[in-house]
Parts: sequence; structure tokens; C-alpha cells
Amino acid sequence: MKKTKSQQAVLDIIRKKPTATLQEIADALGKNSASNIHKHIENLIKQGFLIKNHGEYILKEEKPNITYLPFYGYAQCGYNDILQENNVKDYIPLPTAFLPSITSDLFLIKAQGNSMAPTIKEDSFVLFRKNFSNGTPKEGTIVLAYHDEGLKIKRFDKYKENEKTTFRLISDNREFFEPINLDTTDENTTIVGTYVGILDLVESNNS
Repeated sequence: MKKTKSQQAVLDIIRKKPTATLQEIADALGKNSASNIHKHIENLIKQGFLIKNHGEYILKEEKPNITYLPFYGYAQCGYNDILQENNVKDYIPLPTAFLPSITSDLFLIKAQGNSMAPTIKEDSFVLFRKNFSNGTPKEGTIVLAYHDEGLKIKRFDKYKENEKTTFRLISDNREFFEPINLDTTDENTTIVGTYVGILDLVESNNS
């Protein structure tokens, strides 16, 4: 997707000063209003040219072989809208070649606790794919679930009880953690993402 001349001008200013405010960019371009600059910034982010992280802009075009994945902090192994941009703790740069071909819906969560041991150890960086469709995962899939006002990394399971199919979230460390039974009509439980893998990362100082 090509950039407009105005968008390129905005990027040129940000390249020189990644912490530039909207008004500073407007002043540098001889514009009276920062509202138009805000629209350009939003479009550049949507088009994948730019990332805003803690008041600083990152030009993705500067490193074409690097993908920046959003890191949302801890989940027990919150909030239902945790995958909103303002909840991003940091953006983690990763070599694109080591990631799945589609990266636009990937994100990172850090595991807390040992309920998913030995599969997922505490403090592991876990890569998930957003569950936009809110569909039912396959049986046995590791998921990131919003349940009981918190985020939990569990394995999605279903079983029959009294001729009725029931869903539940189970831990791999089943000796110490009981299954969480789900009511199919319970709107308080949402599958936020599905498991992709574990990354061997050192935590960023900003997270």
C-alpha cells in the first residue's frame, strides 16, 4: 500500500524525532491544526507503516525483516478488552522469518503460575493468535480465556455429562488444579486467543 505525500512528510518528521507530539509535527509541516496530523497517524498505523508505543513512534518500514508484536503482560496459567491498543505494555521486535506467514493477529502474553506445567513454564512468553470469530476451539487446544474477571492460559476441553456436551478449561498440571466448568450460555467467559507457541525471550525493560 502506497503512502500519500502528506503521510510521507509525517513519517519524515517522526524519523527525526520519534517522540514528536501531534502539534510539533503540525508546526514542522506548517499546518495550523493537529487534527489532520492525527488522522494521518491513524491511517499510517492501520496501513502497517507505524507503531505508537508509550508516547514514541516506531517506523516499521525501517526494519522490513522485523515484526513488532504487541505484548500485553501477564495472564494466569484483566480485562475482556485487554487486546486494545492502550493496554499494550510493549512491542517486541522479532525476526519475521521465525514467525508464521500471517502476523497481523499475533500477540504475546507472559505466563504466571505453574498450572500449565510442564507444557508452559512460569514466566514463559506465549504467542497467541487473536480469536476474532469467537468460535469454539478444537478440543485439546491451548487457549487464552477471559474468565472470572481474569485472563487464564488453559486447555479447551469438552466432555459428555448426562448425554449433554459440556465445555471446560483444564490445566496440564492436573494434580493441583481442578477443571473450570463452563456454561455455554455464560457470557463472562470468552476465548481471547489460541496458542501458537512459546518464545525464548528476555523481558524488555519497558514491560
